Parts: sequence; C-alpha cells; structure tokens
Amino acid sequence: MKTLNDLFVIYKKDLVRRKCKTITKIEQTYNNNIKETLGDKDISTIIRGDIATLHFDISDRAPYTANSCLTMLKSMFNLAITLSYVESNPATHIGKNRENKRKRYLTNAELLRITEVLDELKDKPQYKKSVAFIWLLILTGARKGEIGNAKWSDLHGNALVIKDHKTDKLGEDRVIYLAPMAMEIISGCARGECENIVGIKTPRRAWEKIKQLAGLEDVCLHDIRHSYASWSLQKVSLAEVGGLLGHRDQATTQRYAHIHQDKAIENANLVGNHIESIINSRTL
Repeated sequence: MKTLNDLFVIYKKDLVRRKCKTITKIEQTYNNNIKETLGDKDISTIIRGDIATLHFDISDRAPYTANSCLTMLKSMFNLAITLSYVESNPATHIGKNRENKRKRYLTNAELLRITEVLDELKDKPQYKKSVAFIWLLILTGARKGEIGNAKWSDLHGNALVIKDHKTDKLGEDRVIYLAPMAMEIISGCARGECENIVGIKTPRRAWEKIKQLAGLEDVCLHDIRHSYASWSLQKVSLAEVGGLLGHRDQATTQRYAHIHQDKAIENANLVGNHIESIINSRTL
C-alpha cells in the first residue's frame, strides 16, 4: 500500500530531478492543505469525489490555493500512473476556480511617492540593502528572484548575465541590461560583503514599511515589474519590452528573435532615462 504522503515523497524527488524552483512552496501547499485530509489514504482508494470535495472546501477560503492543490494532485497521480501504482488519475475532470490576473500598475505620481520614501530610508543601515534591491526592480523590471540571486560574477559590463533563472529550461541565459542609474545603484553595494550583489534574497519586510509610508498598501513587489512594462511601452515597442523583461515562451521567443544586443542596451538605456526623468520631475 502506498499512501498519498508516500507518493508526495516520490513526487518531491522527481521535482528535484527536474530542477523545479518552487519545491519549498509546493511542499508548504501540500502540508497546509492536503496532508491532513488525504495524506494517510491509500492512493488506490482515492476517488475523484475525494479530490473534488477537497477542492471545494479549500475554495471557500482560498480559491487560487485550491487550484494549485488540484494542479499538484493531477501531477502526482500522473507520476503514479507512470510508476504503475494506479491506472487512472482521479484529479482529472474537476473544474478550476476562475482566476483573474492581477493588473496593478504604478502611476507616475505613485512612483514618485515610492522613490521619495526610498530616499528617506537609504541612509538607515537596516534599510540600505532593501532600498538598493527595490531601486533595481524599478530600473530593470527584473523578477525579484533574479535580483536576489544575482552575483557579482554575473555582472559583465553594463549587464547581468544570469544562468539560473525562472525561464532557463531553454538553456538560455537571462540578460538584464543596466541603464546608468541602475549601474550607479550597483556600484553603491558592498562588493566584498558576500557573493550576491544586494546581499539579501528579498526586501519583503522593508517593502511593507515602504508601501505603508507611501500610502500604497495594495501594491506588491511584482507590480513593479508590471509597471516597468507600462513605462517601457511609452518608449519602445511591445516586442522590445518582452526582450527587456526576459519573456521566454516559445511564441514570445520567436517574436523577439530579431532584437540584437545593441538594440537591447539602447532600449534599456531609453527606458532607464525615461524612469529617471519621471523621478527627477519632482524637483522641478
């Protein structure tokens, strides 16, 4: 007999083998939502009704989490089929909850409020690394993990060349081109302190304080990336924005194939100068 908990252990090993980058989050989701209800059940006795009931129950408090659990269980049972533990997947044919993609963009005025708070906190030791981190998010549109994991060895001239990133399945490096203001932020980071440029993995705690002081408590860190795309579209084409943001799905890659390094550097500088002009307008 194999329980769902036994299957999850095997599933986790498979995630490690496939170099999944969200194993910790997946394990937390399983432990917090599935383990207690279905974990001790023999997988051969779990039926679609069991999973549908679990999905409905979780949906009452957390619809998106319920969808994540359903996706995870489908993957786990697909693995169980591959390993000949079961013959069918009971997690199929269960409708997911509708998910509305978050669309929150910072206005120019909101950007100024955030940068004013960053300026107020930049000289306070407890906020220095977080302030640099958030500035780099604003000026590059990079993902939080890309900035948090960026090492000094990834810095090549005016670009960060990152090998281990969210979309590295295609074996391509993620190149983040740095406008002059971003280079200035990096030059202010303590190089000898550790191998990572900013020295922290996330500015989450500082961000809570910053957005409170700026009066923007509904803004999350990832919204900065959305906003960068919005600011960029004021200066460069949609395809070129995708090149700057490092989109790598197959259709997008084909659309961006014509963008060369010189053009990407030019675009990064153009957008960087535009953002800097927004920030500097407060002094006029």
